[in-house]
Amino acid sequence: MKKLFSLLLACMMLFLTSCNQIPPSETTTGNPQNQEQLQDTELKDTIIRNGFSEFIDLPSRILFEYIVPGEDEYTFYYSKADGKAYVYCFDPLCDHSGKCLANPRDDKNIFHSEFVSTFFINNRFYVVADYGQIFSMAFDGSDIKIEYGEESYIPQELNYNLWAQNYRAYDKYIYISLKADENGNPHLLRFNTETKEMEDLTAKTGNHMYPFFFYNGEIYGRDIRGINWFKADLEMKNMEAIEALPASNQFYGSVFYRIAYDDEKNYNDNKAIGLKSYDMKTGETKIITNEMLGLEEEEYVICAVDEDYIYFYPYKQILVGIYINAKGQEKKLYKYNEGKLYRVKHDGTECTLIYDNPNFEFKSREAVICDSKIIIDGWSIGIRDGYADRWDSGMKIGTMGEDGKIEKFEPIELVY
Repeated sequence: MKKLFSLLLACMMLFLTSCNQIPPSETTTGNPQNQEQLQDTELKDTIIRNGFSEFIDLPSRILFEYIVPGEDEYTFYYSKADGKAYVYCFDPLCDHSGKCLANPRDDKNIFHSEFVSTFFINNRFYVVADYGQIFSMAFDGSDIKIEYGEESYIPQELNYNLWAQNYRAYDKYIYISLKADENGNPHLLRFNTETKEMEDLTAKTGNHMYPFFFYNGEIYGRDIRGINWFKADLEMKNMEAIEALPASNQFYGSVFYRIAYDDEKNYNDNKAIGLKSYDMKTGETKIITNEMLGLEEEEYVICAVDEDYIYFYPYKQILVGIYINAKGQEKKLYKYNEGKLYRVKHDGTECTLIYDNPNFEFKSREAVICDSKIIIDGWSIGIRDGYADRWDSGMKIGTMGEDGKIEKFEPIELVY
């Protein structure tokens, strides 16, 4: 883990208690695509994949990390109630520069880059550390606990990465990949957040895979090479080889969405021909061709999917112009999209250009939809003072009108 969660429990308790004068509340219902925990009835016919997103989407708040220009990187939460983003600290006297929950550069912080090891289960955050410890805390940062592992901090210089960064959570469980046992073989572990029990599923069953996602109470994953696909029950007792699945980072309900290629097996010479969906429930694959979209692009980035629409932008390299680097040398500046954002219905109809600004570039391959709002990282790009330049970088928010169109992306209002 790049950002080691180095803590002495007593010190953490003291500083986190001071940073939560107004404890927030949160429930465990909401958007099933990004919600870290679902009720049993919501797990059916719903793809569950976490531990990879730039956002944690909770019912009333959306967590994200953001580098404030000229300052530092902080964890913020976007309030769905008032449309503002608040620094994730609840101490009105804190300046967020030291031992603060909102400062991910502080080595005593429980949040980590892109939340790859952070899960929200039963109204608590759980963080898995590569060196073999699991921590948890209340929603407001209080009540920090070591849930598993050594009872004190393990110094980095005496340590090695015990667990692979392939953490997934399902219901009350966190699935953890052990890099290798004493014989060099990988194992799949499972931590029960209720009983605090750690099980070695591979030792019990002889089976192993790297979990990719969950669906209807089964694990779907791949082998150590990332080539062969398998599925198994939650205890890994019955594991079977399956055909490769067109899974992706974008999904809604039981359906994955990704780019469609003319030859899926030829990675060196294939051509994007549109968008593709695969329904885990029915096994049906659908292609939304470029002709259906009314576009001639060859590559797209699907950045979000909601109940009705797929949101995507064309991916292409475009020369902006020449800039002068820190050494006084002339260099070419490229952008990788032209500031156009589209949306199309799941069935491939009503493809609409909802945003068009050639002086804007989407930085992120991921966005989050919140009612009529869309949140994504981006910046302005173009020619300033005769040279190519980027400016006004940060998390942006756009409001969709009744026709879905966005007039402009504005910086999210940050409240410290």
